[in-house]
Amino acid sequence: MRKPQVLRLEATLQAPALARGTVDRFRERLPEASLEDARLLVSELVTNSVLHSATAPWQQIELVLSLEDGVFRVDVSDAGVGFAHEPRTPESSNESGWGLHLVSRLADRWGVVDDSGARVCFELDTESA
Repeated sequence: MRKPQVLRLEATLQAPALARGTVDRFRERLPEASLEDARLLVSELVTNSVLHSATAPWQQIELVLSLEDGVFRVDVSDAGVGFAHEPRTPESSNESGWGLHLVSRLADRWGVVDDSGARVCFELDTESA
């Protein structure tokens, strides 16, 4: 088992780009489709943490990435107040709020853990990609 990549980011507008750069460290070990999906989903989740979690800019967002046995796993945690996920419906008219919808559509597995803050994780199966 390889050691997971862990990145702690300040909750600023620069955080999503830094997070995508961390995903790029897996470029040689992930199929292109999985890499692009992972970059998009990480960007969405880190953006959610920055914009919606009530995490102060000096507080940190933690990003943990691992690849083992054909599964790429990502955890994004913040010190925010947590949230209750409400799935989008066809009637949803908001232009924002698509991050978790994308995660639900693209990830093979995903979930939300609401403990001391919030953590959203997703997994991409890379061997079938």
